Amino acid sequence: MKIGIILLAAGRSERFGSDKRCAPWPGQECLLKASAKQAQQSGLPCYVVMHPGDHTLTEQCLPKGVMSGICPDAAAGIGHSIAFGVHANQGWDGWIIARADMPWITPETYLLLARHLYEHDCARPVDREGRAGFPTAFRKEHAFALMRLGGNRNEVRLIPDDPSCLILVDDDMIHADVTTPDDLPQAG
Repeated sequence: MKIGIILLAAGRSERFGSDKRCAPWPGQECLLKASAKQAQQSGLPCYVVMHPGDHTLTEQCLPKGVMSGICPDAAAGIGHSIAFGVHANQGWDGWIIARADMPWITPETYLLLARHLYEHDCARPVDREGRAGFPTAFRKEHAFALMRLGGNRNEVRLIPDDPSCLILVDDDMIHADVTTPDDLPQAG
């Protein structure tokens, strides 16, 4: 079963104040590269969805071996980016939908989600308090619904209210994203 990671990096960083994908990151070169490396270290294929005009950024910030594509309708919302990423990777048997502004997601969390898809058609991580986080995961039977997403409708609405879709992870970072410059790790 071929399961890959779709890393959503086509947002406009409006609350951040500048392109947060290029924000400096410890031990890396930028936040986008840190997120892509975490995904890549899982050993799963990784495909990054970018927005028009990102060709240079793609060349500078993505590790070798990470695939990418430009979503022409990225400005219309996250749903368009998800639909584009799934459509571009229809040959996969499942997709882990991840956000590029969540660089703390571990390779182990990606692998837990992928393994869950062998038994269940979708997955969403939860912490010990039962709070759901990201990334999410879907098997091929959800392809049509994923490719019909658009605007600000994201994939979470496709996860049924079924405990079998939830997977307990020991990773509080499933709730942590970079929204403002204050969310970046401080040097030192």
